[in-house]
Amino acid sequence: MIKIILIFVLILISPIINAQKVYMADKGEITFYSYSPVEDIKATSTQVNSIINTTTGEVAFMIPMRSFHFAKALMEEHFNEKYIESEKYPQATFKGKINEKADFSKNGILQLTVTGKINIHGKEKEIIESGEIEVLSDKLILKMEFNVALAEYDIKIPQLLFNNIADTINIKMNAAYVPYKKK
Repeated sequence: MIKIILIFVLILISPIINAQKVYMADKGEITFYSYSPVEDIKATSTQVNSIINTTTGEVAFMIPMRSFHFAKALMEEHFNEKYIESEKYPQATFKGKINEKADFSKNGILQLTVTGKINIHGKEKEIIESGEIEVLSDKLILKMEFNVALAEYDIKIPQLLFNNIADTINIKMNAAYVPYKKK
């Protein structure tokens, strides 16, 4: 499954791969958190598929929706079947560009913004979000945190559960990238 996802990402962003400095996600974690008065909901995925071209600033992500795991099996089942509809919308994607001209040749932490299109639940929306990339001699580490309003992606919460699930979900992303090497 991971190989199929990776091939999809490579096809999705094949123009990026021909560039000089391309990094692919080696490890990563995406979590989302929903706070509500009744119940907090947290899910985590470690299947981050991403690529960054440090020459052009292009960035792309693809996350399989079924890769999110919850503390309670019933939450995971409802997430996949009732809310996100993972059979119909199997992944979330992002394709965009880093807005600042950044020097990736020097070790340090870069505060950056990215603009692009995110697709969740079959709905695409343009976003601008900020984050940081730590440049190390042999890898890049990306950290981002942003919010997603469920209504903007036509994710409907039944009236009965309105107090259980927040309207806006907090997303945290951490990914480690290593230089891409053509085989």
